[in-house]
Amino acid sequence: MDIFDALESLIKFAVGAIIALMVLRFVISWLGVNPFSWFAYQVHRLTEPLVRPFRHMPFALHTRRDIAPLLAIILVLIVAYFLLGLLGQARFATTYLLAGMGEFAQGNPLTAVRYVLGATALALIALVITCIILEVIFSWVGFYGNWLTRMVRRVSEPVLGPFRRMIPPVLGTIDISPLIAILVLSLVSSAVRVIFLS
Repeated sequence: MDIFDALESLIKFAVGAIIALMVLRFVISWLGVNPFSWFAYQVHRLTEPLVRPFRHMPFALHTRRDIAPLLAIILVLIVAYFLLGLLGQARFATTYLLAGMGEFAQGNPLTAVRYVLGATALALIALVITCIILEVIFSWVGFYGNWLTRMVRRVSEPVLGPFRRMIPPVLGTIDISPLIAILVLSLVSSAVRVIFLS
């Protein structure tokens, strides 16, 4: 098992654990279990950072039941989808970077430069997408004001800023500009693969 397989397994495990906790929270809420019991309290404490932001959305406020855990599950699945895609892209970039080095050794400088440029572009795109996803997660869980958030914002904001200015929030509160930015970057990534790595 290489590092990419290990990271993929870790992401899938984390997603499974989060979804299991959200389902437990949902069931506890629907069954009316005493929220002050030890088990219910621990489930609530672990899931609250992900659930809290959804309670301020208009369509969540007007439902008869607490659907915030369900919305959090959807968010986690979307983030996991993008993370697994990024992992695949990182594996692809690493493969072609190594292939480029091999082409240099075999005396094919043009092919080597093409592979190295393509792999570097894919790695940079993956880095920007990762920072955009992290910025969204940090904003949802209220993680601000430290060196990591500043570094993530420094990488993501030059790309994300123009999208935020062009795309207004949906329903007045939901910022979809990160999603649009990621989709555009994914298209650019596909173009890089076709131009440099095919």
